[in-house]
Amino acid sequence: MPKTRSLRIALLAGALTAALAVGSTVASDGHRKVLDATLAGIPTSMTGQTFMGAVGGGLPWRIDSGRAKLSSDGRLAVEVEGLVLAAGAKEGTNPVPTGRALVACGGMVVAMSDSVPFSPEGNAEMDAQVSLPASCLAPVIFFAGDTGAGARWFAVTGF
Repeated sequence: MPKTRSLRIALLAGALTAALAVGSTVASDGHRKVLDATLAGIPTSMTGQTFMGAVGGGLPWRIDSGRAKLSSDGRLAVEVEGLVLAAGAKEGTNPVPTGRALVACGGMVVAMSDSVPFSPEGNAEMDAQVSLPASCLAPVIFFAGDTGAGARWFAVTGF
C-alpha cells in the first residue's frame, strides 16, 4: 500500500511540474496566444474591492460586448462596446473619458497599457504593447477607467 501511495504522489508531482513548465514558457514563446477571452462588467459584489491588485470601480458596470487578446510577446488588444454604469444617477452612460488595460499574471497586476479614449457610450479599443514577466500563469485582463483616484477596473476576463 505505501508503494502505491508513493507512486501516486510521484505521478502527481511529475504532472504538476510538467504543467508549470509548459505554463512558464508561454511568455517567452514569441507571438503565441496567451489569452483570447470575453470581458464581463464588474458585478455589485465586486465594486470597490481589490482583485488581483486591481481596485474595482465604486458602482456596478454592464457591457454589451468586450474582448481581450494577449500574446506571449506582450501584444495586447482590447475592445469594449457599451461598457456603462449599471446603477446610480448616471446609469447607462460612461462618465470616464479615458481607459486602459491592466494585465494580471499569477494573481497580481504586472502590466498596464497607456490610456485610450473611452466614449460616453462606453466604447474603447486599444492595440498596445506591454512588458510581461518571463512567465505569465493564469492571465487576466482588466479594462479600467482613469479616475481621479487612479485606475479602477470596470470589466474583466474570466467571468
